[in-house]
Amino acid sequence: MDRTTANALAGLFLALASIPTSLAQDATPLPPITPDTAAVARERADAMREEAERRFQKEKAECSTRMIAIGCLSAAQERRSEAGREADAIRAESFRVEREARKSEFAEKEARRAVEARQREEREAQRAAKYREDEAKRAQERERRSEDAAAELESRRGKAGAGREDQLRALEERQREQARRAEAAKDNARKRAERLRQHDLKVREIEQRKRDYEYKLKARQAEKAAEEARRAAAEAKK
Repeated sequence: MDRTTANALAGLFLALASIPTSLAQDATPLPPITPDTAAVARERADAMREEAERRFQKEKAECSTRMIAIGCLSAAQERRSEAGREADAIRAESFRVEREARKSEFAEKEARRAVEARQREEREAQRAAKYREDEAKRAQERERRSEDAAAELESRRGKAGAGREDQLRALEERQREQARRAEAAKDNARKRAERLRQHDLKVREIEQRKRDYEYKLKARQAEKAAEEARRAAAEAKK
């Protein structure tokens, strides 16, 4: 090899060494990816990959015209590969951000449902307590009236003569009827309270089944979305 050829080869290697090794060096820095910009980021990644392929084909054609094309072609391939890795990283980050956003939204909804469920339970407990308190007061009032009536009857018996026995018996029968009605009212109140309790239990069971269904549905949707994301990422790497 003569001196002229050696100098030409040395200049060629210096020129190859000065070529940028990454397309990302000339790219505008991408802002942080958010759930609102994830789709745009993936479009940017696809555009980067397409641009890298176009540049590689152009540089490949230019390398074929040079005296030594091995190092030139290797550098072009490396630039294309690095741009592809950067595009894959952007796509992966966009999918990750969207998954995290969905998880966060799901967690917030579950927290709100839990708070609402506790509030409903507290309201139902307060309503049941108020009902029991009112019912106890009504029972006390009925008992007081019954005692007053019994005292009145006893007073009348002391004053009444033999000729008023029929009237006293009629009064006693009315008092017994009032007592029977009071007992029936207590029994009806207990039955109403039990029906209310059973209704509340059914409502809570229905709401729990609904929450369980919604949770499972969200979980299946999240799993499906994650699987689709993995398949998309796998397809993108092919």
